Amino acid sequence: MAMETISTLGGSENDVSDSNNNIPGPSAASLRESSSANTAAVTKNANVTIPTIDMTAHPKPIIAEQMWNAAHTVGFFTIINHGISEHDIDSIFDLSKTFFDQPRTTKNRVPFDRDRNSGYEYMTQAPASTKTMDQKESMQITAREGCMNGLWPEHPANFRNDVEGLMVKTHALACSILSLLEPYACPHLQPGTLAGSHRLWKEDGQCTLRLMHYPPVTLNNEDDDDDEDDDNNATPTPPSKNLWRAGAHTDWGCITLLFQRLDQPGLECRADPRGDALWIEVPPVANGGITVNVGDMLQLWSGERLKSNMHRVRMPREEEGKKGRYSTAFFLQADGR
Repeated sequence: MAMETISTLGGSENDVSDSNNNIPGPSAASLRESSSANTAAVTKNANVTIPTIDMTAHPKPIIAEQMWNAAHTVGFFTIINHGISEHDIDSIFDLSKTFFDQPRTTKNRVPFDRDRNSGYEYMTQAPASTKTMDQKESMQITAREGCMNGLWPEHPANFRNDVEGLMVKTHALACSILSLLEPYACPHLQPGTLAGSHRLWKEDGQCTLRLMHYPPVTLNNEDDDDDEDDDNNATPTPPSKNLWRAGAHTDWGCITLLFQRLDQPGLECRADPRGDALWIEVPPVANGGITVNVGDMLQLWSGERLKSNMHRVRMPREEEGKKGRYSTAFFLQADGR
């Protein structure tokens, strides 16, 4: 959870450039100033934390109120006991690692197609907030009729089956969250209107799943980045204030659901989406925790009762740099109709 950037038509834990965001918010210049050192300590404001919501702990009206309280303050929350098994989550991360472990020449057989917002990308996104390439690679699947024709990876052999299975489960969960928020965010709408506007594999579908890999960071420049036969899964540069795993951005859809690994931190968001320059951690949570954040479209449809919060993925610190970071984001984005 682009959230962890996204291309022109996609959303993510980390992936929509500021140029695609028409919602009023901090300027790219102010973001660069407030984020000048990407390894700077995140604020330890005890009054601002990312809430964890147990979806089985209370009746639905109470769960809805908890989600609303989180969504209209910090714009992020984490859910547990949500119905997607830890086995399913572990399986998608295993699948992601198997795919990204392949040589880049193999992954480039399904290159990113901007018109279809689908395919494989390697360090091609430069958000306006940083003007440097995000240090990541990704495989994006947009659930629109015919969109993935010729773009499904051949290896691993179970890629399509497992991805489509997870998309069905995550889509259902995302729609249920949207329906819980709907009476608060859009009280003028008939119940179910928002969820009914997000369909999978229809002719105008926009919902997207994105597998993301942030390569390990090496502390030397010995690797030849142009040699694709070398270790293509390492970034041959040390952490720098000019580099981010994902520069600050918002997601343009309604909500994003992000799967994170417990031992792979780095996601941060603004403490206050209404202008606070401080950043706080959005930590991974045990028991299959899924991070949820509000996107630009829901901010617009809610009449700005909700705010789409800026978020980013910092470069690793010390020992963190020796291993990569994996995340998987599902972007609930309304149909084009």
